[in-house]
Amino acid sequence: MAKLTAKQVNELANSFLAMAQAIGDYRYLNYDSITKGQKQKLKALHWSVLQTADDFYTLSASLTLDDAETALQAIGKISKDIKASYKKLKDVQKAIKLATSMVVLGSAVLSKNPLALLEAITAFEPKKTS
Repeated sequence: MAKLTAKQVNELANSFLAMAQAIGDYRYLNYDSITKGQKQKLKALHWSVLQTADDFYTLSASLTLDDAETALQAIGKISKDIKASYKKLKDVQKAIKLATSMVVLGSAVLSKNPLALLEAITAFEPKKTS
């Protein structure tokens, strides 16, 4: 099997979380009609699927850390572009939009959410601000 990217692993985590929710919902909706043993089995399976989702989220974050050098290089380039853009920027709305993008980028880094970081870096368009 090919190596999964952080984004793909994060998507897996989201899918497993949704499946865990479905198990929990089923258990709740059918609580009165299932046996105690069935309830315990569903509870254990629910927990296992939740743990798998959590493991995928952890793996996704570690894969992102493997790609941290690439992200740091991209952020460094964005920083240089911003400095150059602000020196020649005349439109205050563009300045506000650029500053907003910086806040989003910083928040994405602090959130430790791989997808948010990827989206913030990808969506950043400093060349259009001049």
